[in-house]
Amino acid sequence: MNTQKDRMQIKKGLYLTGIAALIVLAVFVYQWVRGMELDTGEILSVPITLGAFLKLWNDHRKLSLT
Repeated sequence: MNTQKDRMQIKKGLYLTGIAALIVLAVFVYQWVRGMELDTGEILSVPITLGAFLKLWNDHRKLSLT
């Protein structure tokens, strides 16, 4: 198992899911504040992106402890 390669992949994933989570949250808040209708896909995308980000954050934390 190559931990350096794993760290790089997890770090890239963290950046990508972090950016995706910010975009999804910005769209969600914008539509909510403007009183627009929120579709089921938009509502479900928030916990999915946050869950992916938090899972990668946990993996990153575990690798940094070793």
